[in-house]
Parts: sequence; structure tokens; C-alpha cells
Amino acid sequence: MENQGENKKIYFEYLDVVRFAAAFMIIILHAYEAWCGWYGKLGILTGGTYKDLTNGGTFLHQFIKNLGLGVDIFFLISGFLITYILLEEKKRFNTIQIKKFIIRRTLRIWPLYFLLIIIAPILVSSVNASTPNYLANIFFVGNFEIIQAAKWPYPFAHFWSICIEEHFYLVWPFIILFIPNRYLLRTFSILIFTSIAFRLYTYYNSEHPWYTLFLHTISRIDVLVIGAIGAYFYSRKPFTFKLNRITRVLFFSLLIISLCIEPVVKWNSVFLAGFKKFFYIGIIAVLLLDYNFNPMFKHILKKKSFIHYLGKVSYGIYMYGNVLLLIVIKKIMWKFQINNAWAFFAIVIFLSLAVPIISYELFEKQILKLNKRFRVIKTER
Repeated sequence: MENQGENKKIYFEYLDVVRFAAAFMIIILHAYEAWCGWYGKLGILTGGTYKDLTNGGTFLHQFIKNLGLGVDIFFLISGFLITYILLEEKKRFNTIQIKKFIIRRTLRIWPLYFLLIIIAPILVSSVNASTPNYLANIFFVGNFEIIQAAKWPYPFAHFWSICIEEHFYLVWPFIILFIPNRYLLRTFSILIFTSIAFRLYTYYNSEHPWYTLFLHTISRIDVLVIGAIGAYFYSRKPFTFKLNRITRVLFFSLLIISLCIEPVVKWNSVFLAGFKKFFYIGIIAVLLLDYNFNPMFKHILKKKSFIHYLGKVSYGIYMYGNVLLLIVIKKIMWKFQINNAWAFFAIVIFLSLAVPIISYELFEKQILKLNKRFRVIKTER
């Protein structure tokens, strides 16, 4: 029976494209914020000045600032994939080998994560960045350290999302294994409502709630669980999901327009703090379901492309991002007195792809080969 289960490979190839899109969103956001921080707003958004935004520039500025939703897309994908793999293992073998699961996630996350921590002193000194709390990051509580300090320890501030995912990986296999499947949906619902209740409590009882709302594991766990709900239903019975063309255009247009006119992370009212993000997550989830489970896209995107490959290195794209930004600004832009935004973004995008690719091929990929020893179900990775 084990061989039969082993032969059925789990791989959602279109999620590689989504992974890259999410990572690219974060790169553009961080690059834009870095440029604005050092040089002022882009002239293309301000009618030639670096102060006031034009009407069109206001919309584009807001859209770029909302690209932080890329992290939520990562959370949705992680919640779906991790839960689906665990449910399939439980279904096929009537158990989950938690030790092997933890080892697999460790082999994927830890090597690059700790490589950056090891070389952090060199990077920090070379670009005169703020010194991060190494101990907090070593124990994957960097998100709580940022909440406590109320400041971003660049260039490693983005480690907060990895910390949240690690917390998820430590708890989730036990939930899937020990809670009977018939109670899982109820459990997921309780977790989502707990996350909402936590945000509402924080909003009413904290003088400066922003960092906690944005970075606390409980505050962000609901999106991972929403992805898990999709995995729960797909594991019970694989399905297709099809939007007609008009509905797809309407959903996509609604998302784009909303991102252009309203900040995603604006939490100055109880509704915005507790429920607002579900509007965006709901639209994104529907579009992702259509993209991944619509038979039409299987015919259109049936061949793997370079974008699929970039999805495999998306973790590196995300992890190296802030480090490369500081290097580009302080070691290239300032040193050679380059003040051209197009040159800046071109260099950032090139390095944000080239460095992770090299890292993946020469470092991460070699370690990932060890994953086969601890694999219970075949996956593409």
C-alpha cells in the first residue's frame, strides 16, 4: 500500500507561477519604498516633482504600496499545500510521520535562512544597516522582536513572515493528525475567529496596535487557515473551479481598482482592523481557484516555462530582497552617483533574480536532494 501511495505524485504546477508573482510583488514594493525613502517619490508619479503626487500617480502609488499582499498570497499557498500533503498522507497511511515532515520543512527553510544570519554581520557592516537581534531570529521569534522594539531591523525585517510560517509548521501536523477529519472544518473556523478576535482585542486594548496587528502570529494565522480550508475540500474530492470570462474580468477589475484606491493595511477603525483584509483575500482566493482548477488554464499553460522555474526559487527571491536593495543603493547607486529610477529598478530586478537562481542551483538545490530520504508522498520538489 505504501508503494501505491508513494507513486501518486502531488504537484500543483501552476502554483509555481503564483509563487513567483507573489515574490515579485514584494520585490517591487520594497524597491519602491527604498527609492522613495532615499530619493523621494518617483517623478513619473508626481508630474516631474518629488513632492506631490498627481491624480494618476496617487492611484499607482497606492497600488504599489498594496503589493504587500504578496505575503498573504504566500500564506494562502502554504496553508493549502501543507494541509493537502498532510491530509493525503493521513488518508493513504492512516498516520502522519511528523518527524519526517519537520525535517523536510527544515531542509527547505533553514539552510538559506541561517546562511543569511551567518553572513549578516558582514552585510550589516558593509552597508551600515541596523544590527538585527540575531538571537530572536535564530529562534524564529523575530516577528515578536519587531513588535517589542516597534521598529524594522533592516535588512532582515522581512524574516517576520518566515517566523510565522515556522510557527505554523510546528503546530499544524499535530492538528491534522490528532483531530478527526470530521472536526477539522470546525477547528479551522475556530482558528479564524480566534485570529479575528485577537485583532479586535488588540485594536481596543493597545495604544499602538499596528505592529501587533501586522506581525503577530495569531493575527496572521487566519490566511494560512483559509488556504487549509481549500485543501480540506480538495482532499475530500478533487474539483474543478470555473469562472466565466465576464465574472473573471469583474473579479480581477474589482481587485485592481480596490488596490489603487484603498490601503490594505489601514487599521484605523474596528472594521478595518478585524475584517477588511478578507475582502482582498476573498477575491484573490477566488481568482487562484479559477487559475489552478479551471481546465481551460491547463490547456493554455500546459508547458513549463522560465516563470515556473522562478517559482521554485521564489523563496530565495524573497529572502535576498532587502539585502540586495541596500547593496544596490549604497554600493552601486551612491558610489557611482546614479540617480536614475529606471536604472535602479532594472538593477534590483536583475540581481533579485540572478542571485537567488545562483543560490538555488549551487546551494539550496543540493541540500534539497536530501528531502527524498524523508519524503512520504512524492512531490515535484
